[in-house]
Amino acid sequence: MARPYRCSIMNETYLQSLFVAMLGIACFACFTWGTIRHFVWEENGSAGAWIISLLSWIGLGIFMWQILSLPLSRVWLVACFLFTLSVWLWAWAVSRTRATPPTLAFTNDDPHFLLSAGPYRWIRHPFYSAYLLFWTGTALATPGLLGWAVVLTMGLIYWTAARQEERKFARSALAPSYRDYAEKTGGFFPRLRSGSQGSSSVLR
Repeated sequence: MARPYRCSIMNETYLQSLFVAMLGIACFACFTWGTIRHFVWEENGSAGAWIISLLSWIGLGIFMWQILSLPLSRVWLVACFLFTLSVWLWAWAVSRTRATPPTLAFTNDDPHFLLSAGPYRWIRHPFYSAYLLFWTGTALATPGLLGWAVVLTMGLIYWTAARQEERKFARSALAPSYRDYAEKTGGFFPRLRSGSQGSSSVLR
């Protein structure tokens, strides 16, 4: 008599894993669309952007393998919340940069404007923040340390890209304005003190 009950539990667990997997794929699909359709691609391209894309696909593959072959983490609902939060932040950043879309990571373009509205009012790199929320969700949804290795790897790449973008502003005509803006905002996470308002360059 216990077998049908056990089967029911296994089916429920599998459906939960499948739900988390599908939600993660939906998030990744949004980010992929943004990379292709929203961001500006320079003629010469960016090797760093291609590396990020490759590692992102590897990270997604690791997540899918773990979520469908290993037991689901007990905090999978937290992972789902982070997935949802990441897409919300990403969509907010997309809506605020629709008229002035940013270039891809590691592109050597010169900044000509500074954006400080929407999520940029609190953080300078909302796109990278959204991606980090997503990868953190994948690590929380699955057991073991492999998912956290992905978070660490992608986080290091995003931090390097963010530093490169900030150096571009530091050597541009917007350097004084950007310095004031950076003092009032966080990089990937908001500071306790709110940022400035207005609109003028785009950071990722």
